[in-house]
Amino acid sequence: MQDKNQAKIGFICALAAFITWGVFPIYFKQLNALSANEIVAHRIVWSVLLLFLLLKFSRKLGAAKKILGDKKTAFWLFVTGLLIGANWWIYIYAVNIGKIVEASLGYFINPLVNMLLGVIILKEKLTRAGKFALGVVFVAIGVQIYDAGGLPVISIILPITFGFYSLIRKRLGVPSFEGLFAETALIAPIALAALFFVAASGQNHFSFSWFGLFIALCGPATVVPLLLFNSATTRLNLSTIGYLQYISPSMQLLLAVFYYGEPVSALKALSFLLIWSALAVVSFSAIYSKKSKISV
Repeated sequence: MQDKNQAKIGFICALAAFITWGVFPIYFKQLNALSANEIVAHRIVWSVLLLFLLLKFSRKLGAAKKILGDKKTAFWLFVTGLLIGANWWIYIYAVNIGKIVEASLGYFINPLVNMLLGVIILKEKLTRAGKFALGVVFVAIGVQIYDAGGLPVISIILPITFGFYSLIRKRLGVPSFEGLFAETALIAPIALAALFFVAASGQNHFSFSWFGLFIALCGPATVVPLLLFNSATTRLNLSTIGYLQYISPSMQLLLAVFYYGEPVSALKALSFLLIWSALAVVSFSAIYSKKSKISV
């Protein structure tokens, strides 16, 4: 009974995290008066402050300081900080210019990019289903290139930056939130310099007002879903998490088309169908493989 309750809590946490990420376009659209640089800078600074308080309260701040004290680990966390910062920037830029459809495609491609990096860098073996899925993804990207008359930059940069971010974090083996605090703290000086430049140029939008509070919510908006996600991963199978993760880009795609009225051509719709087909093949293959192992 206790395991079932834990699984139920984990499912609720995962659902809450992915739904929160799914409605991110609505939140960031409210900040479209700010440039992507200013939003990301605030996101980093407020995240660091909130994570500092959470680590202090949970008595894990010492562990985070120990991580920062290791020069080699700190260097790679600085790299992951730059990668996640770039990922945030390109996503917010996409939302600001009305390219949510392209951003959602990037997040659909993301798990398959992780598979490709695993094969190339970690020398992991790819199943037949995995090979087929990656082939379909390349075809889908080709369709997008033909439709747009050029590379779908947003759809490619988003999964690449997050893919390398995940790869490096996996190899570092640093705890999730201590690592997030360390990497955001390391790039915080860049964020503060960006905010200083914005203020000096007379384009600062932050003030002690309701809108200023809305900007400060960048911190909780970043950290809270990650806390929920982390809580879910300790209670659910990774395969379950894997299937649930498509909630976010699906919601973003629906918002882009039906709420913000972004156009979707027939070829772009075809590329999404190809991606969904690839993900379905990988998912069903994983389920079948798991059942086969159980039956043996």
